[in-house]
Amino acid sequence: MSLFVKCFCCILLFTVSAAFSQEHLALQIDAILQPDKNVNQTNNGVVLEQLLELLSHQEKRSVTAEMGQLYAAIGKYYYKTNSNNKAILYLKKAIDIQKKYKKHSLEVLNKTRNNLAWIYSYEGLEKKRYEVLQEILSDKGNDKYTFNAGIDSAVIEANTGDFYSGLSRLNLLLTKFNGYDIDKELQLRMVIVGIYGKMYENAFLSKKSSDLEIIKKHQERIEKEFENSNLPYSFLYAAYNNIANVYEAFDNDSEALELYQKVALFYAKEEALSEQVSALNNMGYLYAKQGKHKEATTCYKKVLSQSVDKVQKATAYDNMGYFLQNSSASEKLTYFQKAIQVLLDKPESDFQIPSLQTIRDSNYEQEALIFLVDLAFHYVATFKESKKTEYLDLAKATLYRIDELVSLLRYESNSEQSKLFWIEKGVNTYLLAVEVCYLLNQPDDAFYFMEKNKALLLQENIKNLQAKLAFEIPKELLEKEYKLHYEWMVLDKLFQQNTTDISLQKQLTSKANEFKLFMDKMQRNYPKYVQLKKETETISLEKIKALHNHSNTSFITYILNDKDGYGIFYSEQETYFFKINKVSNLQKKIQSLKDYQKQSLLNKAAIADYRKVAFEVFNALFPFKNAVEKINTKNLIIVPDDTLLNFPFEALVVSANDKLSESYLIQKTAISYLQSFSVFERIKVKKNSPSKKILFMAPSQFKEASLAPLQLSNEMIAKLKGYNSTTIYTENNASKINFYNNSGTYEIIHLSTHAGVDSLSHTPWISFQNEKVSLYELYGIENQAELVLLDACKTNEGLFASGEGIMNLSRAFFNNGSQSVLASLWNVNEKSGNEIIENFYNELALGQSKSKALQLAKIKYLKKHQSYESLPYYWASFTLTGSTNPIHLVTTNYVIYACLFIAILLVGLFIWFKKRKNR
Repeated sequence: MSLFVKCFCCILLFTVSAAFSQEHLALQIDAILQPDKNVNQTNNGVVLEQLLELLSHQEKRSVTAEMGQLYAAIGKYYYKTNSNNKAILYLKKAIDIQKKYKKHSLEVLNKTRNNLAWIYSYEGLEKKRYEVLQEILSDKGNDKYTFNAGIDSAVIEANTGDFYSGLSRLNLLLTKFNGYDIDKELQLRMVIVGIYGKMYENAFLSKKSSDLEIIKKHQERIEKEFENSNLPYSFLYAAYNNIANVYEAFDNDSEALELYQKVALFYAKEEALSEQVSALNNMGYLYAKQGKHKEATTCYKKVLSQSVDKVQKATAYDNMGYFLQNSSASEKLTYFQKAIQVLLDKPESDFQIPSLQTIRDSNYEQEALIFLVDLAFHYVATFKESKKTEYLDLAKATLYRIDELVSLLRYESNSEQSKLFWIEKGVNTYLLAVEVCYLLNQPDDAFYFMEKNKALLLQENIKNLQAKLAFEIPKELLEKEYKLHYEWMVLDKLFQQNTTDISLQKQLTSKANEFKLFMDKMQRNYPKYVQLKKETETISLEKIKALHNHSNTSFITYILNDKDGYGIFYSEQETYFFKINKVSNLQKKIQSLKDYQKQSLLNKAAIADYRKVAFEVFNALFPFKNAVEKINTKNLIIVPDDTLLNFPFEALVVSANDKLSESYLIQKTAISYLQSFSVFERIKVKKNSPSKKILFMAPSQFKEASLAPLQLSNEMIAKLKGYNSTTIYTENNASKINFYNNSGTYEIIHLSTHAGVDSLSHTPWISFQNEKVSLYELYGIENQAELVLLDACKTNEGLFASGEGIMNLSRAFFNNGSQSVLASLWNVNEKSGNEIIENFYNELALGQSKSKALQLAKIKYLKKHQSYESLPYYWASFTLTGSTNPIHLVTTNYVIYACLFIAILLVGLFIWFKKRKNR
């Protein structure tokens, strides 16, 4: 027999022997794991011993599927015997082996991963659990473990405050099972309802009517199909409890109470104490809200006597304190303190405000936030009763803790909508904090809270983009990321409104897959970029004062809501911290002025009323002695809030007697605006280095028929042609692609076109000749601009987000590197708008700062135009936000060039004649 044949036979014998050995191992494992319904903990220990004995006879380095099965079984039985650390160790070993066989045994691998995820959950290791769930989802299996991993991931995201990431994940899953698998479809709808229920439970945020409609549609579908499913009734009544939470938040109290009563009755019959008590807590809150305090107290007492769940008991204490009748604020404090102590398992000794780490360790950040907010408000109420400043100190300390907690929840959220949710959560408490600082006369602390109330998301986005640019990622990839994300977001919103639309399902699935594939590729090529996450920084009042010392600049910053308002004014001579009186009345006056400002014609009575109201509003917003003198001839920076956003302070009236055109605030001071000082300091970090001067784009005709033609300003074009290094695109050349390809190298970007807000998504857009570009598409286009001039109608319009500001086009340009933006507040009159912009350029060319150039351009217009043309509609629409630094414009002097050319020509002719003569 040849050597080759001998070797082949040996290999064959070894392979057969190994296969037989592994098959035998599988049979041994099955024999040990024979199902036994009466297995108790002792028998679990016996099974574990048998499995470990079997392992001792195996080759430890073996990586067969059967060894993976053995490790998985050992891990499972370590868990059953309460040895979770060892269970985790063996399950990890099993997973390492099973990954090698996942092509044919993915469900086996996912089962082991699922077991590991649950053990992490029992150990309170939610981040590790989430990572394992993402591994399951990344393999895109069709087994039950993959489906459950999608749901569990969404719930974890919601529990950490990232509600909208969870909802987006569930909506995408719903497109897969909607109408095809009724059990999974309804289960997904019930979890979606659960997330909305958590968002609106004890909500102190604005309500979106679209959310209520979404909930009603889910409820209708669930009730219609539930009897056709195999889901347990406990699922249905859990959904009812969450639906009732949303109804209650929208003051649909009768529908909410009816559902709570159904839920409580069902769980009482099922003897499910925890669920029944949860419904009782909700019923108690609703009864108290309706003034039925006897019924509410009965509910709360049942909760406290029957529940073993600390969240339920803490919620009962908090609700009892909030609605306690005929009691002082100081008596109520005990209930809020008790709620926090119960929630965090703290001994019932002297109450102390818990540290952020203590709250994080409890995993009850959202519940703690609710109780701390109630506590802070009642510390202030107790001060107002007792006049003891110690309660203000306690309130301030509590509010700083709330700020830390809201910042944490916002930072740990991934979706923009979730971040905005938590920003809005902080709004009322930031105003309360400013009130506390006002009562303590502490403007520095007040300034901090004012800054935290403004444009945090914009600051975070700017900081992130600046870090992204450091990775030198190609411009087109960043643009594609923002474009795909925006398209996915729009489809997701549409699908939420109509989850039975098959066409939308397909579009959403396709776009989500496209975005995921793109981001997976980005992850491979730029791993640090995808993991990027930057926290915001808040600048201090002391630093802002130092920056503006000896600069002939004053600033004023505001914080207000429907009822209260405060401001801080700074000049070189003083800092004035003031309260705004009668804010609700002021809000109405401001809205009245806004309505007047958008009208091109006013009768005498309306003009007189405008003058009167504008003078009153000026005095309310600048309520300090000699206000006009203190800002006269100075540069004034304004940081507005709430209804003051998109309001031209320039058109306020500072004198009750002078001629209207001479009484406007613009006559006294050069005004510019900031989203916040912290945002502006972040914007300044990026040092722009444009290679060209002006990019002017003016499409007069548009591909979209609904956009009216615009009359090109020949004077404007001639003016801009007179400056060095200017590029002008008009007509068909004023296209989206030319903007994308050229906007990144200019110091001034001037867009003379149409703009608006999409009626469905409420997203701002700006139009080029052939196509509109949305706010979110603009986010990916870096620029080097010192100034972006949005010479179009209503370019400052957008959706208002409480605590963040207006989501307008300016945000995108600031996000991408622009130092300042000149934008319009309403439909601009073309004739007057062009005149002001031309004069603005003239003043820039003379070396004026941007704010001074705009002031002088407007004053020049007012001197030249009288009567109705001096109304704010014609001149006050354009406002400057951001840097006021001058821009050096060099005029191309064609006369000099012509003289030089003639001189050179004459010299040349002279030399030519001389040479000819010498011949």
